[in-house]
Parts: sequence; structure tokens; C-alpha cells
Amino acid sequence: MGTVGSIAGDVAKGQACLFGGLGVCVALRPEGLAVNHGMSYFGVHWETVVPYAAGLAGAALFTRRALRGAAARTPSPAHLRRMADSFVVLLTGIVLTPYTLGGVVDWAHRGMGAALFILQLVLAGQLVTWTHGDLPGVVFLLIQFGGGVIAAVYVLQTEGLLIHGEATFQLGFALVLARTLPRVAPQRRGGDGPRRTATTSSATTVATPPATTGS
Repeated sequence: MGTVGSIAGDVAKGQACLFGGLGVCVALRPEGLAVNHGMSYFGVHWETVVPYAAGLAGAALFTRRALRGAAARTPSPAHLRRMADSFVVLLTGIVLTPYTLGGVVDWAHRGMGAALFILQLVLAGQLVTWTHGDLPGVVFLLIQFGGGVIAAVYVLQTEGLLIHGEATFQLGFALVLARTLPRVAPQRRGGDGPRRTATTSSATTVATPPATTGS
């Protein structure tokens, strides 16, 4: 089980990789902000494919480590570990299926992107629930949801704000993780509660000799 500091650090490292890689990509091909192909645009151009892939790989690995490190603290450790592994698989699949190949590859790319967004929303919602509706967590979840709505509106359009919606979604997700993972209550398992110990005391009878009276 990871410490609170290591979990928070892994979340921060993952987001530094994601947004750092994205920043490099935008600096190299700023037109990516306007072409409405989302972050995936940077995965189909030789100038940006390396920072794009490196950023997503770093985000996947550090986020997975944060989730698995916190899993033992949650009410459902195995479920959270499976979601962490699925997060890596989906991000890897997105990198390996450039949409410019068209046809089945393009739809596989879109399908994995949609699956990743759903997984992140479900995961964030579960974490907020486990922290009993922590108010900042709820606000960050709403930011994530709002970014998802923007991305969903523009994903099939030729022009729009797809990458902006994706970035907002990922930022909201990161804020949910940073807020909730260190606050998840330790799991309570049946039979692990405090035990009551019964103590018995034995009564000791001290026999006193009968009093004697002088004659």
C-alpha cells in the first residue's frame, strides 16, 4: 500500500507527463488546437509522435501506480486494480491506432477513446462516493463531466473544441484523483474489529482460624 505522499506524487507525475507532452506537441504543431482532431492529432505527425506517446505513456504508468498504491485503502481493492490496469491498456491502444489509417483502425481508436472516458468517469464517481461526497471532489468531478460533454459534442464534427474538451476532462480527472485518493478511508473487513477479551478473576478465600477464648 502506497503512502499518501507517494500516491499524490504519482498523480502529479502522471499529469506532468500528460500536459508536458501536450505542451511540447502544441509548441511544435500549434495548428493542432484548431483542427478538431483532439490530442490524437499529435500522434499522426512525425514531429509530435514522440512527445505525444511519451506523455500518454507516462500518464498511464504513473496513474496506474497511484491507483494500485491506493487500492488497499478502498472498499474494493481488486476492482480498483482492474480499473488501473484497464486504464493503461486503453491508453496504449489509443496510441497504437492512429485515426489516419481509417476504416476499422479509426473506429477502434474512437471506441477505445470512448471506453477510456467512460472508465475515467466511473472511476472518478466511485472515488467521490468513497469519500462521502467530499465537496471539492464533487466540484472536480463536475469539471471532468463538463469537459466530457464538450468533447462528446465535437468528436464527430470537422471544426470545434475537441482538444479543449479533452484537456478539461483530463484536468478534472486529475483533480479528482489528487483530492480523493489520499482521503479514501481504510477498508473495514469483517472480523478485523477490536476484540473483546473477557477477564476472569478467581476469588480467593482466606480461611481465618476461629477465635479462641481464654478460660
